[in-house]
Order: sequence, then structure tokens, then C-alpha cells
Amino acid sequence: MPQDYKRSSNRPAKKQPAKQGSSLPTFLFGMVFGALLMNFAPALLKTAPTATTAVKDVTETVKEEASELKFDFYTLLKNTEIIVPSNESTDNQDIQPEEDFSYLLQAGSFKNANDAEALRVKLLLLNLSASVETVNLGNGEKWHRVLVGPYTDSSSMAYARAKLAENAIDIVLLKRKL
Repeated sequence: MPQDYKRSSNRPAKKQPAKQGSSLPTFLFGMVFGALLMNFAPALLKTAPTATTAVKDVTETVKEEASELKFDFYTLLKNTEIIVPSNESTDNQDIQPEEDFSYLLQAGSFKNANDAEALRVKLLLLNLSASVETVNLGNGEKWHRVLVGPYTDSSSMAYARAKLAENAIDIVLLKRKL
């Protein structure tokens, strides 16, 4: 059932907007300010040309110094002959890949065997074949190398190098005979 909504009589009446004052004083103030600015602006801008005259003086001295330069490499290059050695031995023979070598990646070298073993375990968790090799130096010191590999083809070695680089492990490439 529809209801009739009536305005309530106890609502206050709308207030009339305040009358705006004349904008003539603001307009006259703006005109006077603009006229004064136009009168004194050229005097304020005359200080800038001193910087441009200094730049002109510098460019003129640079041009004078440049005209005094003399380049003689044109004549030197005409009179010299460069002999390029020819390597006939590699041109005549077919380059064959070295099949009797394997490549290892050295991921680290440690004095402490526990540090080397910890790195080996980390590499094994990265799904890389790693081993620890103990090297005796001439003065009686023992170093433990962590080696990844061996690799005979470049694609598997490239995969291992990328995996080590992703994990911020610096490597040294080692080449050994089979």
C-alpha cells in the first residue's frame, strides 16, 4: 500500500546564499601589479647576458686551440705496414674435438675437510655429482678440493655451470686426461 510522504513542517527553511561582494577591487589590484611587473621585468632580466658572454669567450678560445692542433697519424698510417702471421698448420688440418679429455668443475678448495664435505652435500642436493679430492702439497699441507663432474660433453657441463651460477658458487674449470 503506498504511503504519502509529506514534508514535515518542522524542517528549517533553506538559507539564502550570501551575497558576493564586488570583484572590482581585486581586478584593479591585479592590473596595477601586472603593469608594475611589466615595467621592471626587463631590468631584472638584463643580468643574465653576462653568463652568455663568458660562454662565448670560452668557445672562442677552444676554437683557437683546436685550430692549432695538427694530426699526423694520417701520414703515419700510410707509411706503415702491418704483417699478420698466417697459421698454416691449423688451416690445413681439420680441427677435431679433444676426445681424450674430461672436464671437471672445481667448486671450492678448503683446508678443513668438514667444510669441503658440507659443500659436497650442498651440491648433491642440487642434483650435481660432486666429490672431494685430497691434495698433499710439498710442505705437508692438505687441501680438500670439491669437484663437480667429470663431463665429456659441453651440454651437461653448461647445465652444471648454470646451476652453480644460480646458487652463487664460483667455479674453476679443470681439464684432465682420461
